[in-house]
Parts: sequence; structure tokens; C-alpha cells
Amino acid sequence: MTFLTRFRLHWIFALFLLGVAANGHAQTRYVTDEFEIMLRTGPSVQNKIVKALKSGTRLEVLRLDAGNGHSQVQTSRGEIGYVLTRFLSQNPSARNRVRYLEEQLEQLKSKPGELQSLLVNSQEENQELIRLNTELTDQLQKATTELTEIQRISGDSVKLAQKAAKLETEVQQLLLQLDDIRIQNETLKDQSAKRWYVLGGGTVFLGLLLGWILSIAKRPRRNSWGA
Repeated sequence: MTFLTRFRLHWIFALFLLGVAANGHAQTRYVTDEFEIMLRTGPSVQNKIVKALKSGTRLEVLRLDAGNGHSQVQTSRGEIGYVLTRFLSQNPSARNRVRYLEEQLEQLKSKPGELQSLLVNSQEENQELIRLNTELTDQLQKATTELTEIQRISGDSVKLAQKAAKLETEVQQLLLQLDDIRIQNETLKDQSAKRWYVLGGGTVFLGLLLGWILSIAKRPRRNSWGA
């Protein structure tokens, strides 16, 4: 066995012992949620780094997957560059979401009275919504019944409309006839008045004539013998 071969065997045996020792003291670890990605001037790892962006940083995507697995983005400060597309997510980081939920939970815990008030208000609003729903349901049923009745009554609406139009025409004709009768009546009244005027004048004349004749007839006659 050569020296080189024995050297390699010693190294292999040493590594084996180190592996056994490591397994005997194995510990659990987690990948940290806090990491940084590089904002570069171009879509390549060879491009210059503009700045390091921490996880949870809000970015506006200008062009998704612009090339070489990179996307063009803009920071809230107006800085434009390229980052690896696989590090972008539509949702905030889990760490930020957990922190936000924890803050919300603490706020809710610190305000139990407000929670109870919100619960009571929600129950009252629910009862009000139930009442309104019942009223609207009743109104809908009434409207449906009325609509059915209207549809039933309006089955002969065309005939009724035609009959009404016919009656209206007849009424107009009767009104015209009545106007004609009134005009004729006024004319007859004028003619009758004129006739009575003429007859009255003639009667007076005849009376005068008759009186004159009678006065002459009553005068004594002169006797020619007495003369």
C-alpha cells in the first residue's frame, strides 16, 4: 500500500468519525425568513448592485421576467433596477404578515369592551337585517299577487280601450248635435219674437181702425126734411 493510498484512507476514516460525531449531536435549525436580494442595474448577476433589498420590501413591477429570470422593478423611493423573479411574491413575507397579525391581536386583546360592543352591534344589525328581509319578502309576495291580479284584469284591456274610444266618439257626436239644437232654438226664439212684434203692431192698427169706424157709425144722421 503506497503512502498516498494510506493518506487517503486516513482522511476518509477521519471524515467518517466526524460525521458520526455530528450525528450524535444533531440539532434542528430553520432557514431564516430575513434575507436580502440584490437590486441590480441590469438583468444579470454581472450587473452593478444598486442596493440590497430586505424581504418584505414593497416593489412595483415595471416588467415581469424581463430576461435571464429577472424582472424590472421600482422601489417606493423611485429606484429602478432588476431583481431575480423567483424572489418576488404577490403577498407580503410571512414574517411581516405574522407581525401584522400579532399587532392586530394585541390591539383586540387590549380592547375587550370594544369587542363586546362590536359583537352586540353585529347581533343587533343581524336582527335588523332579518326584519328587513321579512318585510321585503312580504312586500314581494304582495307585489306578485297584485301583478297577477292586474294581468288577469288586463286580459280584455284592448277591448275595453276600443269600447271607451267608441263611446268617446259617440259623446262627441252628441255634443255636436246638442250645439246644433241650441243654435236652432236660438234662431226660433228670434223668429218668434219678430212674429209677435209684427202681430202686436197689426193688432194695435186694427184696433185703432175699428175704433175709428165705430165712432163714425155712431154719429147722428142729418134729416133732409128737417133741414
